[in-house]
Amino acid sequence: MSETPEFLQLFLTHQSDLRAFIGALVRDSQAREDIFQNVSLALWENFERYDRERSFGAWARGIAAKKVMHEHRRNARFPLLLPPEAIQAVADAYDRTERAAGPRQAALSECLGRLPVKTREILALRYEGELSGETIALRTGSSVAAVHQTLSRARAALSDCIRLRLNAAGK
Repeated sequence: MSETPEFLQLFLTHQSDLRAFIGALVRDSQAREDIFQNVSLALWENFERYDRERSFGAWARGIAAKKVMHEHRRNARFPLLLPPEAIQAVADAYDRTERAAGPRQAALSECLGRLPVKTREILALRYEGELSGETIALRTGSSVAAVHQTLSRARAALSDCIRLRLNAAGK
């Protein structure tokens, strides 16, 4: 599929926010993970319908809200942290926050895309997978020192790149 790289970049950029959104709605950790997996699959399967004029994050949260409500209707014992009528208010709050962070988020996405694949993988394991340096080293076949050095260099490179992009854009 020719849309695979675009989908992966958008999905990886918004994955943490999507998890946080679902976490704000669903109490049970296993149910949160199940919903996240179902939403991820739905995003992938429906990506050709994604309107590029719209925020990917807002689109993903809309699908997540529908999945959460569907599961709640299907299973009355499905635990929600908020009443169903408050879910749209949470989605709206996330959308306002995302719009405010828009230029910085766009710069981050572009800068992440410029990093080597292995560096992006290590960043994803650390910040999205919330894994320790030791666990990342085991998974990637690197030394712990190499993982820490990669993370340090990646953070510095991203910081510099984002600053340059925002300055160039006058933001």
